[in-house]
Amino acid sequence: MGISHPFLQGSVSLIPPGCEAEWRFPPHASHYYAHFKCVPRSNRSNVSIPVLRPSYAIPPSFGNQFDELVRFFNSGEHQRANVRLWELLFQIARPGPSPPTGKHLHPNLQIALAVIRNSPSQKLTVQRLAAGMGISRNQLTRLFQKEFQCGAKEYIQRTKITRALDLLEHSALSLKSIAVSCDFCDLSHFNKAIRAKTGLCPTRYRSAKRIAAGKH
Repeated sequence: MGISHPFLQGSVSLIPPGCEAEWRFPPHASHYYAHFKCVPRSNRSNVSIPVLRPSYAIPPSFGNQFDELVRFFNSGEHQRANVRLWELLFQIARPGPSPPTGKHLHPNLQIALAVIRNSPSQKLTVQRLAAGMGISRNQLTRLFQKEFQCGAKEYIQRTKITRALDLLEHSALSLKSIAVSCDFCDLSHFNKAIRAKTGLCPTRYRSAKRIAAGKH
């Protein structure tokens, strides 16, 4: 229809059948997509969802859950992947919280956060991150310190642990697979990091979360 929409970080779009869409992403951005076959209409009530859902309406674990969905599909567990995809769609359909204030992050910081989020299993250093944007390590550290009250190195470590905890709670991946996917050098380092954050070893943390959620 010739309509342009600002596609911001973390946004999700749902395109109806027969509609042509063109997306333009910056070089550092990654994106996920899924195609659907037409399904017969049912008598159930429909849920009205905007074509574009903003980032504040998307659950924080959405990206990790989509990564797991892809792993299910690639390993031949297509039915399990389908179930996860529909669960993600229902999460999109749920009303999101109120949007954040109009605060804007520094462009270099936005790029750094995108790279950190999209490179969970890569050996990411502050020096490499800064060099990729053409700024110094000290400049990047100051940006993180101003916004998050911690250096870039600590932020990367926090992100790794947050992702690992999410995978422990929401996936069936082995501890070794989670450690590798979150760039921990070995299981011992992984165990120490999780214990320092939660007071529990990874196995007990996962068990506690499953019991709390009523899973067996």
